[in-house]
Amino acid sequence: MTLSSLFILFIVGVVVGFINVISAGGSLISLPILIFLGLPSSVANGTNRIAILAQNVFAFIEFYKKGLIKWRLSLILSVPAVIGSLLGAALAIDLPDDLFNNTMAIVMVIVILLILLKPHQHVKLKNQELTIFKKTLLILSFLIVGFYGGFIQAGVGFLIIAFLTIFASKFRLVEMHSIKTVVTSFYLLLSTIIFIAHGQVNWMYALILAVGSGLGGWLGSRFAINVSEKFLKIIMAIVIFLMAAKLLFFG
Repeated sequence: MTLSSLFILFIVGVVVGFINVISAGGSLISLPILIFLGLPSSVANGTNRIAILAQNVFAFIEFYKKGLIKWRLSLILSVPAVIGSLLGAALAIDLPDDLFNNTMAIVMVIVILLILLKPHQHVKLKNQELTIFKKTLLILSFLIVGFYGGFIQAGVGFLIIAFLTIFASKFRLVEMHSIKTVVTSFYLLLSTIIFIAHGQVNWMYALILAVGSGLGGWLGSRFAINVSEKFLKIIMAIVIFLMAAKLLFFG
């Protein structure tokens, strides 16, 4: 651990926090960076979660203050998400570094393509009412959300918004984000405990990343109106594709 590593991580935290406010998917950058800085994959995975959890706490408070939280649906969806996340976290901890890195690289490419193309916007169901059938499908889909969140986490916000758009399109986007925040906070807290219990967190890196993310989130909230989300996503795509290539082909 060097001063230069801590400085790089702080800057990455600022960038990730900014991205998460303007768009989504900041962890697609921070997680591989932690690996490139020399952390074992499971430690990088656990460390990254501390910063995300800190971001979520502040987001949760803001949604709560504004009365935007949909408690009933959020709590219902949190149950399968928590179950899935515990399974995903257990798998991530036991997975060899090379296999995890290759899996993550492939997932990174898939997720950034989905973020850019937004296919879910073309398949949402016509009836906006949340029927019993659609609620059942939504609950089952959050098992997938939880498993993915427990396993890698990076880009999980896209999955949540996608499933909500398909099955629960009656909600406004801001309400979907509030549901995402509540569900993520619950399953992330519990799955992160697994990483902590197994000693898979570098607390110094986690603190620096969390502070940088907090600053980046604050900057993003102040200057969001001046930033093109489309341009930001193009830059993100280039950076993420390059990092995925490094993970796949250069170790």
